[in-house]
Amino acid sequence: MTKETPAHADGESTTGEHAGLGGRDALRPFALFVAGTLAFSWALWALPLLGLVPSSAMGVLARVGGFGPLVGALVALTVADRSVREWLRSNLRVRIPARWYACALVLPPLLVGAAGVVHVVVFGASLDLDAINPLWFYPVAVVIVSLVGGGQEELGWRAFALPALQERYSAAAASLGVGVVWTLWHLPLFLIPGSPQQELPLGPYVVAVLAVSVVFTWLYNSSGSVLVPMLFHGGINPIGAYFPTGGIRAMETLTGYGSYAIVLSGAVVVLLVVYGPPHLATRRRVTMTDLVSPGPDTDG
Repeated sequence: MTKETPAHADGESTTGEHAGLGGRDALRPFALFVAGTLAFSWALWALPLLGLVPSSAMGVLARVGGFGPLVGALVALTVADRSVREWLRSNLRVRIPARWYACALVLPPLLVGAAGVVHVVVFGASLDLDAINPLWFYPVAVVIVSLVGGGQEELGWRAFALPALQERYSAAAASLGVGVVWTLWHLPLFLIPGSPQQELPLGPYVVAVLAVSVVFTWLYNSSGSVLVPMLFHGGINPIGAYFPTGGIRAMETLTGYGSYAIVLSGAVVVLLVVYGPPHLATRRRVTMTDLVSPGPDTDG
């Protein structure tokens, strides 16, 4: 990853400021975050994998394990002696331009619709709209998933890990860093019967996660609020059930999920060309020094 020194609005460098969460120590909180996240989630997901609990418990364990990124963020903030309240207040900004909420809601259907077109045109699939979920269920799913079915992960991935890396690296590089850990975090779920990932093709899934991580960064840096990525996450998780060539079963095929990965990769190219790798937004990228004040361990 390419190191960069983000500048404050007044032009001052952040390098060396706020030791423990920013500047030259930017990777330390990220490492703590990764350790806390993986330890919490993997410990829970290992239980059914090792046969220590019945497979029927997987649904509950998957949901609880989904709070691992938040746990990782809280661990890193606590070790660095930073205010969790200030961090949450800085991230949970409600009063932002409405267009970012609209983007978070509209993008998932657009992306899966475009992927369906690729599946038909490139791979010769046929439309099968009878296989998709009832349309009325989607907005209900978005609300639920935004809060407890994936959206809550963003309190770790985008509200903490991304700004921690953006303290030292470009937005594009930080996106890939978060995307790699995000992918690694999901891997045990591919081995556990009954998990949402078990039937998905791993190769296209990895490409899609790395690509969509860039889209998440664009939404977060542009809006300055983690609520937008949470809403977007709430949309992309259930949207697979509306894949136009056969719903979730089509998404579970190599060509189906591959089509989705192709569309996401194309979206990344557009974002990089339009907004540029340094910030992936028309404003300066968000860093940890924007979110939390220095604590008593500051050595600057």
